[in-house]
Amino acid sequence: MKEELQAFEKTKDFLVCIDSDGCVLDTMDVKHMRCLGPCLVHVWGLGEFKDEILRLWRKVNLMGCGRGANRFSGLAAVLEDIQDNYMRVEGLDGYLDWVKNAEELSPQNLEKAYEKTGNVCMKKALEWSVLANQSMVMISDKRKQPFDGAEEALRIAEENADVVIVTAANGSEIRKEWEAFDIYKYTDLLMSQETGVKSECLKGLLEKGYMPDHVIMIGDAPADLEAAEAAGVLFYPVIAYQERKSWRMFPEVVERFTAGTYAGEYQDALITEFKKNLGID
Repeated sequence: MKEELQAFEKTKDFLVCIDSDGCVLDTMDVKHMRCLGPCLVHVWGLGEFKDEILRLWRKVNLMGCGRGANRFSGLAAVLEDIQDNYMRVEGLDGYLDWVKNAEELSPQNLEKAYEKTGNVCMKKALEWSVLANQSMVMISDKRKQPFDGAEEALRIAEENADVVIVTAANGSEIRKEWEAFDIYKYTDLLMSQETGVKSECLKGLLEKGYMPDHVIMIGDAPADLEAAEAAGVLFYPVIAYQERKSWRMFPEVVERFTAGTYAGEYQDALITEFKKNLGID
């Protein structure tokens, strides 16, 4: 893994891993619908289909099983639909192969793949990612507020456990946002798209000496649940569009987590509610 993880040391028996966008920060809609989606339209010259593509982006990346996925994975799913229904996407097969087989879905890894192949779709994906990051920087901090109750939850988490941000987003942007609201101080490490996929991040953290049932992943997306299951750790869902309620419950969650009574029926009921909310079978 990356140097940051190598330098990280376990200080408490418990570990809380937490996503950022749509989980702690109310940023999912604004980033996707003002940055990632519109930048796709611009880079691929899809202006004549703008409204349809933005609806497609929302459906794939916000409202179902693709919510919270790595941006390059989300882009792949939308580009496949575009090729099927709107226009040919040059180099798409090569890009899809990279998304499926890459060790990490990061800009750095994609750039290396492009340098080897000269794939046009990879080049455009890199341009899209840079443009999206630039557009995110321009968004006012007033539109990136933490959800009600999230800061208090972070404070409680930090008192009881080591706290690590595990996100599929751009690391420098996430750190900037957390520092802007003075909540980065509650964390011990940031792991982002530059570090690796979430499941591997969690497995790397387990190697620091935590027991699997002493680690909990908090997230708002199916990818967070899948990462937790792949690593064999616990999961607490922040329910999309019910975030305030989720954070109000967090003190009880921490109490159960540290007492060893979170797993089982309590966790299962929360996951069932989480899946139902996103329309996942």
